[in-house]
Amino acid sequence: MLKFFHLLRRAIWRGFEHDCFSIAKGAAYSSILTVFPLLLVVASVLAASHTTERFLGEISSAIGQLMPPGARAAAMQYFEGGHHRPSRLIYSASFITIMAASGVMISWMEGFRNAYRLPREWGVVKERGVALFLVLLSFAPMSAATLLVGFGNTIQTWLLQHSTREIGVAVLLMWQLGRWAISTLTSIAVISLIYHWGIPRTQPFYRVLPGATLATVAWFLATVGFGWYVTKYANYTAIYGSLGAAIALLVWTYITSIVVLIGAEFNALVYPRMVLSDASPVPQKNGDPVAVR
Repeated sequence: MLKFFHLLRRAIWRGFEHDCFSIAKGAAYSSILTVFPLLLVVASVLAASHTTERFLGEISSAIGQLMPPGARAAAMQYFEGGHHRPSRLIYSASFITIMAASGVMISWMEGFRNAYRLPREWGVVKERGVALFLVLLSFAPMSAATLLVGFGNTIQTWLLQHSTREIGVAVLLMWQLGRWAISTLTSIAVISLIYHWGIPRTQPFYRVLPGATLATVAWFLATVGFGWYVTKYANYTAIYGSLGAAIALLVWTYITSIVVLIGAEFNALVYPRMVLSDASPVPQKNGDPVAVR
């Protein structure tokens, strides 16, 4: 534990040195451009399939767990009423979502290169292509986790109906634990994929798992802590008026980006020798890896 906290302290300090807090600002800006078009697309798909009202409670619960309190009401407006939107609007929102999400990836990739002290080897076109690839690669596991959230209560009800009273409590407990475990593993898997492909010189997956696990746990704690702070102390509406929900969401995405970038710094400290594509030792200065061209 002492070694872990020592590495964590160094990772945070290296984050300051590598300007990850400024990089996180750019990622947060792109995240804001991603979230609301994505909500519009999801709400439109549910409205077209006539399942919005059925899963409104599950959607509200999921948004409540993921987003800070100030942004929940703004997000739920997309789902309430079941409005049908023109196809052109859905296509435009989908395009904006993908391009803005790739902007988030590009900002993170800059932070990853700084963590390993690598030069910028990709051109603008290739970098954008890799970012789009990471967005699409993350789509499948995140969609699976979303479906699990959406149909979670339905599956839970079915399990309780087809189990005896004696084992009903055990089934309910196991299902709740299973949902949390699947959500956690999905987050770790997605972040690991981003860490693995997000730098020019890829690393084995087991060498990015420490940072991905740290980022997942830290993101959960930061989300809970920020939600408590917004609920108990902060009043963004009093300061920013109607923009209060967007500002709260912006701060939350900023914290999320910092967590992801600190996870990359943690990986670079735990496995500094994998900066190069081969397994040869990497020169170090003050215990940190130095990029070799």
